[in-house]
Amino acid sequence: MRPLILVFFLFITLMDSNFYGQSLHHYRYIVEPLLIPSLFLYYLLSSKKKTTLVLLAFLFVWLGDVLLMIERSPIFLQWAVFFYWIMQLCLLAAFAKFWKLYSFKAHFLGLLLYRSYLAVFLNHVYASLGEMKLHGLVYGLTLSIFGSISIMNLLINASKKNYLLCIGILIFSIRDVFLTYNKKYFNEEVFTFSIPILHGIGFFLIIRAFLYFEEQQMEPEKISEFKLER
Repeated sequence: MRPLILVFFLFITLMDSNFYGQSLHHYRYIVEPLLIPSLFLYYLLSSKKKTTLVLLAFLFVWLGDVLLMIERSPIFLQWAVFFYWIMQLCLLAAFAKFWKLYSFKAHFLGLLLYRSYLAVFLNHVYASLGEMKLHGLVYGLTLSIFGSISIMNLLINASKKNYLLCIGILIFSIRDVFLTYNKKYFNEEVFTFSIPILHGIGFFLIIRAFLYFEEQQMEPEKISEFKLER
């Protein structure tokens, strides 16, 4: 079942990319709302210890997608960014229990990389954000914190789950950069085909990482149950 869901998810992502690139937005109204629910179904079938905050992250990223797709007025974009921000907070809070302890000095490298990335980006587009300046700044800072923490955890422990999370956040952030350029800098759809692909693949990698984290969390519980049985 799960492989079929992944095939469907990939199909929806490619269809959405094609419709976006050809400006067939009326078809996107049918296809894009299915992208996150298909990945949500994959998570439900794959997870043996479902995390409430991850479930909420699915809800908020889907709400952000729908509002961004409709975008009848500037308020739609503001609410879309707000829901994406809440999604980040949910994932960041869910990830908190898996952080490795390290000093601020050790974390400096991650901060440097993502803060530099954010500073260069905002320096380029900040003047074009208009009423979205506060939204962009708060969203960007939150994403850079999440990204920098994921980098330092990867450097401390180069595990598959940390690698997936780090790459997933990076891909998702590139998608956000492309959207910002489209909406506020170019005022037209310059980046098209790549946005749905970056969105789908980035979020899938993040969710795949959390499935590994949940498995890690279950291992001590299994050991405790085994000891109690004996």
